[in-house]
Amino acid sequence: MAISGGYITVNGIKTYYETNNGPKDKPTIVCLHTAGRECRQYHWMMDIFEDRYNMVAFDMPAHGKSWPLPGNKAINNHKDYCEFAWAFIQAMEIENPLVIGCSVGGNMVYYIAEHYPVAGIVSMQGSTFIKALSGSYGTVVDLLDHPYISVQHSHFDFSESLIGQKCPEEAKDFILWGVAQECGVAKKGDLSIYNNYDVRGDLDKISCPVMVIRGEDDWNVPEHYCQEAMKGMVNSKKVVWKPIPGYGHFIIVEAPEIICEAIDDFMQYVDPASTPDCA
Repeated sequence: MAISGGYITVNGIKTYYETNNGPKDKPTIVCLHTAGRECRQYHWMMDIFEDRYNMVAFDMPAHGKSWPLPGNKAINNHKDYCEFAWAFIQAMEIENPLVIGCSVGGNMVYYIAEHYPVAGIVSMQGSTFIKALSGSYGTVVDLLDHPYISVQHSHFDFSESLIGQKCPEEAKDFILWGVAQECGVAKKGDLSIYNNYDVRGDLDKISCPVMVIRGEDDWNVPEHYCQEAMKGMVNSKKVVWKPIPGYGHFIIVEAPEIICEAIDDFMQYVDPASTPDCA
């Protein structure tokens, strides 16, 4: 395994990242993790791609090995999330990356493509609009950092229900171990982002190639989320739709071989020298 890790300071935050030290002749793949988790989710994909693509994954503030924001806080809105992600990409001196994300990361890649110069994006288990904090679910999210609430126990069954039927047992164990390690502050921040944003109005600004992937066993992300997103990207050079039966919400862990094959095929549309209009 060629994976190595390190730290870089981004907007004053000591930020942990990992890379597979892959070849630099193609666009670097920058990876955004799921809500409450961290960059280890991409280890399997990094291993598969070590001789084909350079991959970089990082822990958002307050996640994994990264330091939190001042006052032990986490980012809780999509604009600050994407601004931080782009600041990380700049700090790492990565130009024209292919930005991929799953779950909350799969949501955020749309905003990143709307506002920053990327070679392409891959959205997995993502959407462009969710407003759920005004209802009872908002109360649940607000309690995630309460001292009498165990975020690990409260989300164990929920997370397990999102895993696909074809998920290997080893991958399932890792996903559920991720639940056991979650931090309430980080999870609350991510679910506040995930459930309170709307980036539909600027989808026509996306000019880069886009691939939309959906594990079909994920009940939390219905197919119409993906279809509505694709309809709005009228100026994208290419939109690729990739449904994957038998797998669920944590598709990057559940089916890394399938995801890598899909990204490898998608790379034919990604121009490493392109400069999107939003640049």
